[in-house]
Amino acid sequence: MDLKAEIRKRIIENERQELSGLKAMHKTHLKASDLDEDSSLSTEDFAQQDQSRESAIGMEIRINQAKTALDNFIQLDEGPKSKVEPGALVLTDSLNFYIGISASLFEFDGKSYIGLETAAPIYSEIKDAQVGDEVIFKGEKYKILEIL
Repeated sequence: MDLKAEIRKRIIENERQELSGLKAMHKTHLKASDLDEDSSLSTEDFAQQDQSRESAIGMEIRINQAKTALDNFIQLDEGPKSKVEPGALVLTDSLNFYIGISASLFEFDGKSYIGLETAAPIYSEIKDAQVGDEVIFKGEKYKILEIL
């Protein structure tokens, strides 16, 4: 498997695990919002129920956003790229970026990779950059070595 496919696969796996964790937390909040109507309940119990219900709604929103982001990432054209754009794996002299999804930093073969969505502030600085270009963002300089 080539490097780009391997990094893409790892990002998808990591995002699916994160999504699974969000679903588990959602389930926990839903359980906590379901009070036993037959037992005697205090105002504190009802307040906790409301808080759990609100948390469950918030988790549901996060789950839907994560699903949409992952689906969009999976649909990206993963063909070769010659400039920084969605679907590109950008290798720099320090940090490496896969453009198309916000994904946590991870290590592979001793190098650092991160998913970068197009709404991220750094994306506007590196968008359309090509091999050999140097980009400075928040005082950090990134020299683009390769774009896959």
